[in-house]
Order: sequence, then structure tokens, then C-alpha cells
Amino acid sequence: PEKVLVKAAIHGNEPAGIPLSYRLMEVLRARTDLHQTHTIHIIPLVNPDGYYQNTRHNTSGIDLNRNFPAANSLTPDALSEPESRLLYDLILLENYTRIVSIHQPLYCLDYDGPAESLARFMARYCPLPVKKLGGRPGSLGSFCEERSIPIITMELAAQDTNRTPDRLWDLYGRAILAAVTYPNAP
Repeated sequence: PEKVLVKAAIHGNEPAGIPLSYRLMEVLRARTDLHQTHTIHIIPLVNPDGYYQNTRHNTSGIDLNRNFPAANSLTPDALSEPESRLLYDLILLENYTRIVSIHQPLYCLDYDGPAESLARFMARYCPLPVKKLGGRPGSLGSFCEERSIPIITMELAAQDTNRTPDRLWDLYGRAILAAVTYPNAP
């Protein structure tokens, strides 16, 4: 009944979410109490081209997080990239209960759609403050908000790129897990 998507590194130069995603997989394997009640999809690296080139954009020079068919889009070629189309198709197919998108470096829990209570719940388990930044033109957040899909943009700190996976999990792991177990404690 609960379907959750956790994704990271849609911007290739925001890699701190990658080790968090892999650690989440490890933790969830051991959380057999969730296996019957939750479906969790985790995409640790949405933009491999950008990651390997250490750029925000993919090889085509497109910001994948601004490539969605939202009403506020500034470009007519939404979904021009295979990575964006994959996310779009997956979101429509799976009808997620909530989505967590891990970014850097704005250091906050931003939310779009009906996700303020989820953001405040996650903030109990990490140092990130809740801030409503607003949907960017053509962004995944804007796309989800238009469809009333709760989405959290978990903005980690810039220096988190240099932290160990253990330290990242210590800082943010319980908050990500809280997004999965919401409204129950992680």
C-alpha cells in the first residue's frame, strides 16, 4: 500500500546522496517489518553522465531536473532526455505515495505538493531545517506538485560530498528512513 521513491544525483555534481541511497538499501533489507507493507524504489544515480563529468547537466547539456512537463516550464522540449522520461514514466506507472529527491547544497528540507507534514516529520531526525523554496520552472518538484504527489527535496550541505558514508548516514539516514516509514517513527 505504501509506495516510496528515493532518488539521488539528478545533478551530477551533487553526489552525496549516492552513498546515502546505497546505505538505505542495506538498512531496508534488514527491515523485514516493512517488506509486506511498503514498496520502495531507490535510484542512487539518476545522472551518470553528469556524475562522471562532475557537472550539473547530462552529456547533452540538459538539466534533468528542469526537463519535466510542468505548467511553469520555460522550454517546449520537456522530457527530451531518456533519464527524465524514465522518471516520468515510473512516477505515472507506480503512483507513489511520496518521493524523496536528494540534492545539494542548499541545506534544507524543501517540499512540494502536500508534503509539509512529511518535511516536518523528517526534520525531527536530522539537522536540516524545513524551508519552502518553491517549484523551479519545469522541475520534478513542480511536476509533482501539479499532480498532488508529496515530494521532498532533501538539500544536503556542500561539504557533504567529502563526508564518509557512515557520517552521512549518521547525519541524514534516520530522516530518509522516516520518509519511508511516515507517519510512523523510523
